[in-house]
Amino acid sequence: MTLVYLGIAWMAGIALAAWLTPPPGLLGLAALIPLAGFLLWRESARARLLSICGLALLLGAGRCLLARPHFDDRSLATYNDQGWVTLTGVVAAEPDVRATYANLRVQAETLSLDDESQHQVHGLALARAARYPEYRYGDRLEIRGLLETPPEFADFSYKDYLARQGVYSLLRRPQITLLERGQGNPFWAALYAFKRRAQDTIARILPDPQAALLTGILLGVESGIPADLMAAFSATGTTHIIAISGFNISIIAGLFTALSARLFGQRRAMPCAVGGIVLYTLFVGASAAVVRAAIMGALTVIALHYGRQADALISLFAAGILMTALNPYTLWDVGFQLSFAATAGLILYTDPLERRATRLLAALFHEETAQRIVAVINEALIVTLAAQITTLPIILYNFRQLSLVTLLTNFLILPAQPGVMLWGGVATLAGLAWLPAGQVLGWIAWLFLTYTIRAVELTARVPYAAVSLGRMNPLPVWVYYGLLLGGYVVSRMDAEHRQSLWQRLTNRLPMKALVAGLALAVILIWIAVGNLPDGKLHVFFLDVGQGDAIFIQTPRGRQVVIDGGPDPTALTAVLGRRLPFWDRSLDLVILTHPDADHLTGLVPVLERYRVGRVLEPAYPATSQTYVRWLELIAEKRIPALLARTGVRVELEPGLICEVLHPASDPNPEDKANNASAVTRWTWGQVTFLLPGDIEQEVEAALVASGQPLEATVLKAPHHGSDTSSSAPFLRAVNPQLVVISVGADNRFGHPSPEVLDRLAGRTVLRTDERGTIEVVTDGTRLWVRTER
Repeated sequence: MTLVYLGIAWMAGIALAAWLTPPPGLLGLAALIPLAGFLLWRESARARLLSICGLALLLGAGRCLLARPHFDDRSLATYNDQGWVTLTGVVAAEPDVRATYANLRVQAETLSLDDESQHQVHGLALARAARYPEYRYGDRLEIRGLLETPPEFADFSYKDYLARQGVYSLLRRPQITLLERGQGNPFWAALYAFKRRAQDTIARILPDPQAALLTGILLGVESGIPADLMAAFSATGTTHIIAISGFNISIIAGLFTALSARLFGQRRAMPCAVGGIVLYTLFVGASAAVVRAAIMGALTVIALHYGRQADALISLFAAGILMTALNPYTLWDVGFQLSFAATAGLILYTDPLERRATRLLAALFHEETAQRIVAVINEALIVTLAAQITTLPIILYNFRQLSLVTLLTNFLILPAQPGVMLWGGVATLAGLAWLPAGQVLGWIAWLFLTYTIRAVELTARVPYAAVSLGRMNPLPVWVYYGLLLGGYVVSRMDAEHRQSLWQRLTNRLPMKALVAGLALAVILIWIAVGNLPDGKLHVFFLDVGQGDAIFIQTPRGRQVVIDGGPDPTALTAVLGRRLPFWDRSLDLVILTHPDADHLTGLVPVLERYRVGRVLEPAYPATSQTYVRWLELIAEKRIPALLARTGVRVELEPGLICEVLHPASDPNPEDKANNASAVTRWTWGQVTFLLPGDIEQEVEAALVASGQPLEATVLKAPHHGSDTSSSAPFLRAVNPQLVVISVGADNRFGHPSPEVLDRLAGRTVLRTDERGTIEVVTDGTRLWVRTER
């Protein structure tokens, strides 16, 4: 246990040095005190331990001081806040791709100011680039922009956050030119390429949000998870499911241990589990956080294999010392804190909690029955509680939110996570080899993922599921951990060996596997039957914020998307919920015009789905996102129709889509809004008019053209802007229902009060108030369903 105490002293020294910043000479003088104590009282074991811990504390402090940055004339940060610069460098890590931008970590090579010659520089910069065009690890770039010191906010220091990662300079919204590719390390380039392939495969075998969730769980890429789903995970205290941490590693280790013990015997279980951890770490990209969790997990597996709890704890602290010796600032990484604390909780508290639960249940049931109940709830509840004991203060302090349903939600979803990781991993690997095989196996993974999502969303809707706490004083956190440490020291006086955390497969595995397989097949068939077309036309006006996105399901099951909204993740998440889980196809995708609030969400749709054809007005390219849209159409050889007056698309007998506008090629000098493709959909006696963002000039032209404009349902042009929905146009359309697609509290003031006045007396539904709006018709009658 000496290493545990040394580890505590070492990390305390790092924390104290960061807080007090003592002079190095003072540390040297202070080291004389524990050295003298060691020499004077070396016959006392307690005195020796205290002296060694004192030295460890001072060594930790010294390591922290050595890690402080030292800038010279060639350091990139020296040029911060001096105006515009032109920087060349190589993308040194996997790009962090978000919804509308990408963070590029660039290793600087040269820099020039506006009025000076080029300088050789070194250091990392974070460049926040547009999402498109896409850049990769190893790209050499020329970047022009303002080189800034990262900002500090009232309750968060972005400067300190980046500094802990070795980044001291920031470039926001720079101009970027690609100079050449392939300038990185070949090993990491190959690893990142494989990860991209795996990510693309997941997107092709599963719909969203299931694909986004599996990508987060397997690959550690969380950027595709919709904001509302991420908020639900946060409210239920289950974000550890997504973040690759000790929890994921423990599941991987448990699966490999159980399977290898069954197949190869108990003696080979430990090396197989360690090998599985290594393979998984490489598979997800071997980032620092994953490597840290993998080291802890592997050392813990080795120790627990030999049945020695003390060894597990010693291994944990050895890993902590190693990680903080390599980078002392790791100590402030919340992922490190949670991983370290959760692993400690599993080691220290799982067995005592299991024994306590057995004793309590034995008072109510027969002892064997009590043991069976504990075996059932062990992984789902007891393990969660053990981890919560040691991680709760960190969660409360950093995230300022207390989940009151976390035990319930974890109890519901944890049993499904081995299935998520096993079948998700198998489906991904199979899909990499042969996509149809991955899609079939992905159906099983879809069940586990969908169950997880539904359980999280359901419990997140419980009243007071999460309580906001506000900013916390760190003192209670330190007191809490001090009490835990004291309790542990007392418990060591009569410690017992801990049992293994992983349960073995039962002797009846073949029969259970058969029953489980039949149950899965029945569930899949039942879901498939439930997704068959119902003979009605369904038009969904999707709630995607301040933008337009419409999804149509035809009576015979064909599928159409019109516009994609401003967020690339929102539309794919909605499609994942609306489409059958096995279906990755769209019959028609329509882009009304290339404004970002209509186009952005369509790019990942073309990337992930098989699209039968595209209808768009062919407006001259105005953005990198539109260029990417056109590239995807060409790359995938998707048949493209020009949206011009008179074009008719008959998706199935009786369902007609007519293009009413534009009549000719758009003029790039005109507003993109007025180049919008206006379509009129007819099914029986019911019609839908979908006019994009046209303004009053085009409305007047349409009225004057004599084309049929009357419609049962009108999507209000341009989100209800006062430049649209003129009185003559509304009289010509004469809709029974008007749907306004608009974002809540948007900065444009949409919908305009004048437009709402003109719509008075008609039924008006808004996505900011009602969420997604579904209009269903059999060709005669109309039904409306809203999300809220």
